[in-house]
Amino acid sequence: MLALAVPAMSAISDAAGDAELAVVVNKSTALATVGSADLRLMILGERPKWPDGAKVTPVETPPDSPETALMLKAVCKMSDAIRKRYYMQAAFTGKDIAPPRDVASAAALKQFVAGTPGAIGCILASEVDDSVKVLKVDGNAPGEPGYKLH
Repeated sequence: MLALAVPAMSAISDAAGDAELAVVVNKSTALATVGSADLRLMILGERPKWPDGAKVTPVETPPDSPETALMLKAVCKMSDAIRKRYYMQAAFTGKDIAPPRDVASAAALKQFVAGTPGAIGCILASEVDDSVKVLKVDGNAPGEPGYKLH
């Protein structure tokens, strides 16, 4: 079964091409930029609060979607299989972290983020609209020189 997952992952990477990922949050989020290390912790559920104390609610599209494949590679620096083991180990050791909430599509992710204060997710930059706020990562926004999430 693992042999089937590897070609699928490379096909997703090829489908995403050199696409850029945008980190989207609810418009009420005061933060304008986030460090890549903090972003990783928020997505993985290890940083449960925003600087203002609000609850961080990570959300993602299915593992086989281009945006989630790119998020795992560029933000989490792990495969889906390794991430699943990460959450199993966390549960086994009593860590109070949970995987991101799943939604069916980038459109559903934007809708969830737009309606949920504290929500954070990643979509392809080409999918961004004015319903959500885009966070800069390490001081750079999608399309700017030095932006790392692609």
